[in-house]
Amino acid sequence: MRVFLKIDKFVEKLQTYVCFALLCAIVLLGSIAVFSRFVFNLSIPWAEEFLRYSCVWLVFIGSSLTVRNDGHVSIDLLQEYLKNHKVRAVLYAASRLVGVAFLAVLFPASITLVLRSQNSMAASLPISFSYVYAAVPVGIVLMLWSYLTALPRRTKEILEEGDG
Repeated sequence: MRVFLKIDKFVEKLQTYVCFALLCAIVLLGSIAVFSRFVFNLSIPWAEEFLRYSCVWLVFIGSSLTVRNDGHVSIDLLQEYLKNHKVRAVLYAASRLVGVAFLAVLFPASITLVLRSQNSMAASLPISFSYVYAAVPVGIVLMLWSYLTALPRRTKEILEEGDG
């Protein structure tokens, strides 16, 4: 169990650092591109494409961090009004398992998308679209990992609210 927790902490830190690096790159390159275009009247041809693909990766990696913090949009109105903490915990777990099921159904299609896009190249950047589309299965795996770690912890917290 300790090894699992250490791996989980490492994965979380890696995700955080990657998101931070992507956000810094987006802000820096976006600022340079805008400054260059409006001050020097020169555009960076590959900047817009790089920014778009970086945002895609940022969204999918950041979604996993959002799962960890239970920050995704959800309708918990019924859960908030229930007095029985066991029922609340079951309702919470069931609603999150719907998300897990959706990700599990989406995963094979995301792999197919990556495989089909291997021969397609980006317009300005010398990369295959498969690297861009790989954000989807990577994000799904990271979100499933986050559900695996966060779901039991949060369900236990809801149950303990009733004991306290």
